[in-house]
Amino acid sequence: MSVQWNGSAVLAKVRQAALQATVRSVEAVLEEGTHLILDTPKSGKIYERRGVTHQASAPGEPPASDTGRLVQSGHAEYDTKAISGTAVWSSEHADPLEHGTKNMEPRPFARQALANKQDEINKGFAEEIAAVLK
Repeated sequence: MSVQWNGSAVLAKVRQAALQATVRSVEAVLEEGTHLILDTPKSGKIYERRGVTHQASAPGEPPASDTGRLVQSGHAEYDTKAISGTAVWSSEHADPLEHGTKNMEPRPFARQALANKQDEINKGFAEEIAAVLK
């Protein structure tokens, strides 16, 4: 009896599964970030601007959407060679909201989105890779 090692094919399948899991993970983080911004209750200051009433977020809460630019700036960036992906919010307001400034406490959403999805991400990678190794 002989055994044939097909390591290259196995590694290619694992790589493809990891890439699929990366894409699903980044998309999940982007969706969660959008949810945190648009759908979570806010308890900050209420004000009116241009005839529209707006409730801001309080320090520590995800930012409240006002113009929609923050949510619209969310996108994915991938490096397929390294099998990595990044959820990016490229609005000029993203970093100051996430980390705060000398005049404003942070309104984190990106780190919270990743933390909220961590178990789902881990499970997704394990399932994708296990499926190709069956």
